[in-house]
Amino acid sequence: MHGVAAVVVASETVVVGVTVVATVVLVGLVAAVAWMLREAAALRRATGELRDRAAALHDELEAVAARADEQLERVDGLVNSVESISEVVGSASRLASTAMAGPVIKAVALGSGAARAGRRLRRRPTDATPATGRALPAVTSGDDRVPRRRAAGGAGR
Repeated sequence: MHGVAAVVVASETVVVGVTVVATVVLVGLVAAVAWMLREAAALRRATGELRDRAAALHDELEAVAARADEQLERVDGLVNSVESISEVVGSASRLASTAMAGPVIKAVALGSGAARAGRRLRRRPTDATPATGRALPAVTSGDDRVPRRRAAGGAGR
């Protein structure tokens, strides 16, 4: 029976070896599952912290957006005020221009006429006749004439 006992011992050895390997694999799997459960709990905690931070940041972002909206409304009001003021100033400017244009043109014309008269009086000596009181032009040799204007782009005579 020595051969049968060797077969039984060999099969028992294989069974014991497989049992040992299966037990080691099972212990490894239990350790891996325990590690995964700890990591899953850590992930849940981190997710909770992130959710809390995100909620706080979201609330802060909403508050900032509300303040920005208020400021935008204020700026819009200022722009509308500036537009109104600009229209009023434009109207006042047009009114002042219209009101002042006539008198300014008349004053410039008067000044221009006075200057022209002054030039004529300085240029020509006059003799006054006692009977009429009018000034008579002086007799000249013809050199005192007003020079003619030359044609644009043409050569002089």
